[in-house]
Amino acid sequence: MSCENDLFCGINTAKDKSPEEMSDLEKKHQPVVDAPDKVRAGEYFDVKVSTGVYLAHPNEYGHYFGWIELYIDDTPVGRAELQPVVSSPSVTFKVSATHSHEGKRRLKALAFCNLHGVWEGEKDIEVE
Repeated sequence: MSCENDLFCGINTAKDKSPEEMSDLEKKHQPVVDAPDKVRAGEYFDVKVSTGVYLAHPNEYGHYFGWIELYIDDTPVGRAELQPVVSSPSVTFKVSATHSHEGKRRLKALAFCNLHGVWEGEKDIEVE
């Protein structure tokens, strides 16, 4: 079975990372990761993950983001459960790269839309 056109099969990402080139579906669902470009190993830093940055996403009982997860490389470092209407689909995690080796690391965010599946956004950071 192919996952190519099935939003609930696998993880969705914007085909083109430039917001100008994204479809409206991608603009509404693409998680945006905001974090410092450089961090020190072992020190806490804030990572904000937001959805609906490029185009507003509904936040109603029938259509909403149910959770947002954050990873450093493939290690889970945070998860926030969200409720429709009363929770904003934007979360700030305070994390530390203590488990990471120095060098380039990837922050990866996953966000689950109840109608359009899981979406992934990422940002590279430098750990000193």
